[in-house]
Amino acid sequence: MNIFDKKGTRKNTKISFRTDDETFAKLKSICRIEKKTTSSLIENILTEYVLIHDNDSLVEQEKRLSPRKKCSIAAVIVANNDNDRIYYNCLIKSLSTNSAQLVLKNVLSKEKFQQNFHILFNLPKSNHPLLLPCQLIRSTCMEKECLIISKFDFSNRADSEILLKYLQKNDFTEINNKK
Repeated sequence: MNIFDKKGTRKNTKISFRTDDETFAKLKSICRIEKKTTSSLIENILTEYVLIHDNDSLVEQEKRLSPRKKCSIAAVIVANNDNDRIYYNCLIKSLSTNSAQLVLKNVLSKEKFQQNFHILFNLPKSNHPLLLPCQLIRSTCMEKECLIISKFDFSNRADSEILLKYLQKNDFTEINNKK
């Protein structure tokens, strides 16, 4: 029986753990954005983690020069439309040194996104907010949800270095966790 086949499976195991206030607050924020319960979000995260580690070949298939790192970071897109500013809440699903994959919920499928915009977010365990200028690569919208691929246009070297340091730190953690 496949444990990830949700049809007919019954949840009968209870897990309990402690976390710090900052992590819990960010988790609740993500839950509001994704309109999920905390329990459901944690279950999805654990299931994804088990699937990836169950199949190491998924991790080793990356061929990009700037590999994407999966994440779940709440962010705000700031775009200019004529003389008005438009704000979208979104979730950064993956980051690389030069791009981001964003998911927007409750968006009209006919929504036209600006070619140039900014993303405002905080990296995990960082007090320095990043406001990065971006260029739209492509957007795909289906059923009130949009996936946006954007390229960073770094104007501030410090922001570039902060993002690079975060991505390298995650690489180091992943390598140590595999040992």
